[in-house]
Amino acid sequence: MGLGRSFSGDERTAMVVLEGAQETGVLDLGADAPSAEAVPDAPGLGARNPPTGSPAPARADGGHRYAARGRMILGIVLCLANTFVSGLLLLHHHGEELARTAVGQACGESAESGCEVVAGSRYSEVAGMPLAAVGVFFYASLALLLLLAAMAGSTIAGAASGVGVLALGASLIVYAVLLGFQAIAIHAFCRVCLVTYVVAGLSLLALLPARGRHAAAAAAVRRTGGRLVLLSWTLLTALLAVAVAASETMLDYRQHARAVTMLGLGGPESALPPAAPGSLAERYQERARRAAERAARLQEILDDPKQLDQYFAEKARRQYDQAPIQALNTDGVPFRGPAHAQIRVVEYSDFLCPYCRELTNAFGHYLPRTEDRVTVFYKNYPLDQECNVNVTRTVHPGSCWLSLGAICATDQRRFWPYHDLVFSSPPTAPQAADVVRLATAAGVDPSTFQACLQAPATRDRLAAEISEAYGAGVRATPTLFINGKRLPRVNDFASTVSREVVRQGLPPLPTR
Repeated sequence: MGLGRSFSGDERTAMVVLEGAQETGVLDLGADAPSAEAVPDAPGLGARNPPTGSPAPARADGGHRYAARGRMILGIVLCLANTFVSGLLLLHHHGEELARTAVGQACGESAESGCEVVAGSRYSEVAGMPLAAVGVFFYASLALLLLLAAMAGSTIAGAASGVGVLALGASLIVYAVLLGFQAIAIHAFCRVCLVTYVVAGLSLLALLPARGRHAAAAAAVRRTGGRLVLLSWTLLTALLAVAVAASETMLDYRQHARAVTMLGLGGPESALPPAAPGSLAERYQERARRAAERAARLQEILDDPKQLDQYFAEKARRQYDQAPIQALNTDGVPFRGPAHAQIRVVEYSDFLCPYCRELTNAFGHYLPRTEDRVTVFYKNYPLDQECNVNVTRTVHPGSCWLSLGAICATDQRRFWPYHDLVFSSPPTAPQAADVVRLATAAGVDPSTFQACLQAPATRDRLAAEISEAYGAGVRATPTLFINGKRLPRVNDFASTVSREVVRQGLPPLPTR
């Protein structure tokens, strides 16, 4: 008698059936599979029937499979939900109106809301890519993996769920770090961002029973079904990455186009420099031109929206015409344009205000077209309770230090290099040392600057600017005054300046 054993024909048939079932995923002999004793009787295998009255092992295993499938479907739905919320945050990050309205309903629609503050901080991006775009890619990719694996059998699905547990666990660690930044560095919380954190936690709980199953991923990939899932997921994820990158590029272009048309100068194609033939920028400009033409045709067909816009424009015009002229002190105030222009614009701004940054870009496009008839003066109105008692809460922590630095940079005739450097790379919650570092990079003498920054007289000068602004009706940034009158709507700026030019009997400004 040897150590081996010969099997009868019936025994070999049963073993082939079992092996085939395991290979196709119908029978999963992984961690959650029943033992060999629970397999129903097959001729010659010597297995025993379960005791009378005990639950049928096949049914128990089927119940386990239904529960696992339900948890996986729930995980897919939650990942898709987070894809949607992340997409909403991405649109909000780029200032899309519908997304800002939707997010505003959750966070508040003012510039002081936590969502606006977080979106405007440097922590909302990594290497120039918005974190919301990373969230869209991550959750959509994970949902694709789970969906493809769910169609390939229980063994592959279990391994994919295990991988999902690891990925979601890592995402929660990242979220914990981001929550710390919101609490410590930004001093504001984005409620919609917190929703993604909660949904990620629920997704992890849904897939948690599959923890440890990721170890079977290598074995699953060796199967034909596993290889198909991996190949399909890789191709779809690559396409997803291209789609997210293209969407980010288009949204960034739209945001830039809105910035250069912020002052009511017309379509983006007239404000942007010509793009290189055949480039991506040229294609986007062409799309914008066609969209502007379609919008113009719709405006001719749909009368009500046109009348509504005319109503608000005429209302703002009446408010401007009837507004009192404010005596705003511009002695020693930094300005761009000729010293004695007929149109004198005073801008009250906050160095950490994202809309002020867009307005600065818009002025850069606008002023060269005015033929030296417009001057813009820059004055400080930091939305920071440390120096501004008029704000109900601190919107931009550290903006008082930046405003003090602007005054000191002005004394050394380095205001505009300082201004441009701060707006190009706005710091988060800066302190005195950060401002000294920025000003030194802008070319000031650091020892003189530091002494000025700490001097009580500098704080008194800033307090005088803030008091003057509040007395003139400034409540937010940016706020513009044209020849002493407060402008109700920033996007009426260009038309209002043109009317002022005509009123003073000057030649009309160029339209291009």
